[in-house]
Amino acid sequence: MNKLHSWFSWFNREKITLFIGSLILAQGAIFPWYSLPKETLETFGTNLFWANAARIPIGLLAIVGFIFTFLLSIRRAPRLVFGSALILTLLFPYFIITWSPTVAFIASYSYNNAKAVSQHVDRNFSEVQAQWKQKISLDQPEAPPSIFEMSIKDSRFFQMPSWDEIILKGFGYKNSFFVFIGKGWGFSLIGLLISLFGFYLGLEKQIFHNFNEDLKLLIPGIALLSSIILISLIGVNIANYRLDTQFAKGDYLQVVNTSKTLVYWYPPLQGDEAFLERLTKAEFYIDAPKADLIKFVQGLEVYKIGDFQKAETYFQKSLNIQPSRFLVRGYLASTILNQGINYFNLSNNKKPGAAADLFDKVLKIFPGHLEALYDLMLARVVNGEFQKSADTAKQIIEGQKYFQEPRIGLLGQAYVHLTWAEYNNGDVDKTWKRYRQSVDASTWNKFSVDE
Repeated sequence: MNKLHSWFSWFNREKITLFIGSLILAQGAIFPWYSLPKETLETFGTNLFWANAARIPIGLLAIVGFIFTFLLSIRRAPRLVFGSALILTLLFPYFIITWSPTVAFIASYSYNNAKAVSQHVDRNFSEVQAQWKQKISLDQPEAPPSIFEMSIKDSRFFQMPSWDEIILKGFGYKNSFFVFIGKGWGFSLIGLLISLFGFYLGLEKQIFHNFNEDLKLLIPGIALLSSIILISLIGVNIANYRLDTQFAKGDYLQVVNTSKTLVYWYPPLQGDEAFLERLTKAEFYIDAPKADLIKFVQGLEVYKIGDFQKAETYFQKSLNIQPSRFLVRGYLASTILNQGINYFNLSNNKKPGAAADLFDKVLKIFPGHLEALYDLMLARVVNGEFQKSADTAKQIIEGQKYFQEPRIGLLGQAYVHLTWAEYNNGDVDKTWKRYRQSVDASTWNKFSVDE
């Protein structure tokens, strides 16, 4: 009887709440916080080690939660540690877009690709749906995005309506980031909130008093951290505009020295075309140019006038010298993609085979490039290569698994291309399966793309 009473005394609301929070925290430690295709990351010379390393402290906090659930009094729980972890978890987007510029670039580029492809599918549905696609034309791709998005244009930035940009661009709470967010980050946030709720429930009548006392300790730290981030963002913009003035005055040595310091303290500038172009010109004027950046700027000049073949040569030379220049890799991919689209869109003499070869070349430079995959899938069908088109469709389907919200129209078209391949192979049963998948999203998980 005493044991039963002891069991029910443990089985109270605060213990149950903390137990649930700890379970969810454990999920946050198991699932990845950020996901991008491995082959793409390897080609760009980066990885998600640090992005997912946050799972380790979250796992430790889950263990602490279980200890206080079963062994220790909740009154002595480290509430401030969990509160601090919650703040740092909320800042995860800022850490990624600021200190992992290559990852931020891949995510932003891939997000823009997905939007462009979805818009093409929506605008050209009847042509895309047609088996032979003789009348379809492909859209020219946009230039690679700059990841230095927190750019203060004028004094209106300091007015209240503009402060949403601080959250979206400065702190990283934007669609292009969250489209690849993993379950682990969401579980961690929820687990920390529920665990803290359990801690405060365990304080019984002193809940609000202790909550206020904890806030008094946390708010100065939150304010300090937010101020440091905000000041750094504003400071980078001030320094960047000052570099424009110095460049105009001919203070090229100062421009070079300040730029190198600035890009060290704010890595997203590595992905800003205007910043790199100004730095390269300043280095050229002081007779200390970097060969890879000189080739990059030369490529930019001809890219902007539409000479994509010559631009490819410059970008390729730049990338050969310095393979870690992610912006150069992005421009090289766009340059080759433009050439392929020009071949495909020839009004009187389409060259789908030559276009397909160029699209395939893009994928060697930028694996998983969604526009290149989509264009390649269409070009193969126009060229009568149904099985190769289906193979590309499978890559699109696999790649969409990394997106939080897969593009329904694009996936539907990918399954249509699988349907045509099965039909041309004479397999009626598989043709019917693929057709069902092309019109019914609920069937996507019922059949493997390799069945």
